[in-house]
Amino acid sequence: MMDQDRFYEKKMRAAVCMAAILGSAVFGRAEGAEGLQNYDLGETVVTATKTKLAEKKVPMTTAVITQEEMQKIGAYNVRDALKTVTGLNVMEAGMTGNQVSIRGMGTQSTLILVDGRRMAGEDSGSTMNVYELGRINAAGVERIEIIRGAGSGLYGSDAMGGVINIITKKPQKAGGYAGTRIGSRENSVYGGVSTGRQGKLSLNMNYNLTEIRKNDENGDTNMFGPKRYFDINGDYRFNDHSGLDFGASFLKEQTREFSAGNPTATSASARYDMTEWYDNNRLDYHLKYYGFDKKNDYEIQTYYNRLGKESRKKIPGQWQDFDHSKYETYVLEGKNSYRADSRNTFTYGAEYRHQKAAGTRLAGGAGKIREENYLGMTKDFSTADISSYAFYLQDEWQLSDKLFFVPSLRYDHYDTFGGELSPRLGLTYELSRGARIKANYGLGYRAPTIFELYSHMDRNMGRMQVQVWGNENLDAEKSHSFDIGIEGERGKATGKLTYFHNKISNLIDSEFLGRFGRAVRYQYININKATMDGIEAEASYRFDRHWSTRASYTYLDARDANTDSRLTGHARANGVVELSYTDGSKKPWTATLYNMWYKDYLNTADENYTYSTTNFVVTKDLNKNTHLYAGVDNIFNKNFGEDDDYSIYGRTWRAGVEFTF
Repeated sequence: MMDQDRFYEKKMRAAVCMAAILGSAVFGRAEGAEGLQNYDLGETVVTATKTKLAEKKVPMTTAVITQEEMQKIGAYNVRDALKTVTGLNVMEAGMTGNQVSIRGMGTQSTLILVDGRRMAGEDSGSTMNVYELGRINAAGVERIEIIRGAGSGLYGSDAMGGVINIITKKPQKAGGYAGTRIGSRENSVYGGVSTGRQGKLSLNMNYNLTEIRKNDENGDTNMFGPKRYFDINGDYRFNDHSGLDFGASFLKEQTREFSAGNPTATSASARYDMTEWYDNNRLDYHLKYYGFDKKNDYEIQTYYNRLGKESRKKIPGQWQDFDHSKYETYVLEGKNSYRADSRNTFTYGAEYRHQKAAGTRLAGGAGKIREENYLGMTKDFSTADISSYAFYLQDEWQLSDKLFFVPSLRYDHYDTFGGELSPRLGLTYELSRGARIKANYGLGYRAPTIFELYSHMDRNMGRMQVQVWGNENLDAEKSHSFDIGIEGERGKATGKLTYFHNKISNLIDSEFLGRFGRAVRYQYININKATMDGIEAEASYRFDRHWSTRASYTYLDARDANTDSRLTGHARANGVVELSYTDGSKKPWTATLYNMWYKDYLNTADENYTYSTTNFVVTKDLNKNTHLYAGVDNIFNKNFGEDDDYSIYGRTWRAGVEFTF
């Protein structure tokens, strides 16, 4: 029998079809004088096709966040910059990190890249990408490109939901910048300098020193303490059409958190106050040779990065537990884009990737087992690695003046489970100069991680003893993804409407095995199937040179395909409404008021929450070299901090100043 949710879903699908028909009629007339005068190619993106292509022409659903837009909302970090993107959820989880989910796909199904490179990081189902957005120097970001929909056709594993590519500042003209941010959540000083072109060489350096402030709620705190970041990037030109791009970055995190004990508790582990320290270090090195001629645009790059993690936990007078781990990624990749003729550009490439993980969470579940002794405690420590190679081919095919077709195919082979083929088809049909239809279909996959395969974790997690066993017989997750949408511009208005459908099989999940003493034990298995149906809508309108508005809406029906029950960790609907004002002067000030709302967010306790937060930011250019901003998040102090699934801070403020020279 069809329940109310399914009935609503069918209504939404019908609405998409009707909107597409009406959109064809409305935008199809946009070739008049007004439509032509306001038409432009828009942003150029590189993530969707690994080539430079106008955003309006790219079939995949894309979003671009520029440095100016990050300043407009006063983004503390990359998470803040992403929080208003349609179809993207960066909900904070338990005051420790962020769940990064695109179109309802889990945080482990979103591939986060920095300048197209994978970063070594946590690889369990609950921690993958959770801390990543806080490890990137937001002041050093030039732009962020988000691709919604299956990206395995070019990027392989982990891109079932989409790709977030964080593009950093590159060597440019001589000069620099420096700034400071203060606020109720964190303080930082940051800056950078570029040498400009000195003969054949140019260099760019950035730094960020951040102090995350302690937030104490009901006796428990967030993870607080210092974070340090430094990077150096260079470009050496052999001639006008080839050169070397190289660089390195260094990150150090030293945080801790405190949990108040309950003096009346029966168990010692719950009776005493508990403090846990975290020391993390990441190194990243990359080198790329690039070149181009009339027909080819080619590059060969190699990179290596390593994340080392150490944590220790203590109650008064006694160490309770520790955890040591390290993650390494090494990649060698070559690609070329060949312009065969005016209608076809072929992009092809190959990639070799080696991933290695070691630590006490693997314990005796992997190879090279040894004892790790620390602070009078002893644990098993083991090491495992995964190697893979891949080939991919893509054609950007202009079938006609109106129809642009992009097929791609990638093959990956892993030494753990074998090969995987990932095709993707995308097309853009131009209804008029101001409107277009886009459609995509693709198969995606996610390879089981080292932790999911070999973990043998036995650890104090908060006040609980948690055991997680890996499973060497896991298969890769598989996905079928489809989306179709219409977008356009007419006069002062822009709009997008997209329907998407994702189907996942072999979903990797943890199965509860039972209680063993005071410990709860889980094991990874392939068990679940899931479907995600939804609608994304975006619209913006500029009233005049001062006032503009923007709104977005996402409806998501994410379900366990076995039981037809809703998946936890998702809102049924969410959106953003924004109003901006600028005085339009040569040294402008801008005010932005925006509301973010969520309806029927389902947590693991099977409870629905509906809430919203209202935020306000003001920016001002004192002169061409000095930029100020100040803002308040969650003006009305709505607080949802008691649920482990997510944490919404109460009212917070922030302010900053940046100088360029």
